[in-house]
Amino acid sequence: MTGQQASRRVDKKHIRSLLASPDFLKNLDVWRAFAPRQAINPLLSFLCSTEEGLRWHAVTAAGIVTATLAEADLESARVIVRRFLWHLNDESGGIGWGIPEAMGEALARSPALAHEYGRLVLSFVREDENYLEHEPLLTGALWALARLVQAHPKLLPESRHDLIRYSGHPQALFRALALWGLGAVGDCSCLPVVKALTGDAGSVRLYRLETLENTTVARVAQEALSAIALRENLTNFPAAGE
Repeated sequence: MTGQQASRRVDKKHIRSLLASPDFLKNLDVWRAFAPRQAINPLLSFLCSTEEGLRWHAVTAAGIVTATLAEADLESARVIVRRFLWHLNDESGGIGWGIPEAMGEALARSPALAHEYGRLVLSFVREDENYLEHEPLLTGALWALARLVQAHPKLLPESRHDLIRYSGHPQALFRALALWGLGAVGDCSCLPVVKALTGDAGSVRLYRLETLENTTVARVAQEALSAIALRENLTNFPAAGE
């Protein structure tokens, strides 16, 4: 499929076929050819899909479309981000399914948008700020924060304190997402918390690198432990369980 073909076809049926394609991961560049203002509406509708793969692919595609627009017309991309924020507002009348994730993906792919709106993503997981109390939205916000700091690890160094707090959450998915983020922004002070979770057998399903994976909290903790040790130049640190 050529870029011209993609740009001419932005109907919902065509977009669904691209999101559901087994070659989705190989064809990410196709989303850069879409007219962003026309593509964003159908993409946002798929954020509510009951099909897990379709929903997450819509997150990725919406992020690419928004970030691509930011490269050419930053103000128009800001309009889309403001629309994301409106969907999370009670006045919108909706729930905002998938919106934190789409916003996090867009910011992860656009340094300009990340620097303008990154602090808002952090505020979504803070109870004294713009906290998203509804649990599915809070999970999405924590995914967005982890995704954002993976892409821009120097943007929100203060987020490590929030991620440490969520690493003690009773739900395994929250703990895994917190550890994913700590792998990017954690420092030596985080090591005891991360090490303590290397024995956590909680099973989780994560969407990372445009792929759904079945893993455990322990595996994500070990990844974070290795990433922090490498970043902090720790050549001799206690192994997991020591």
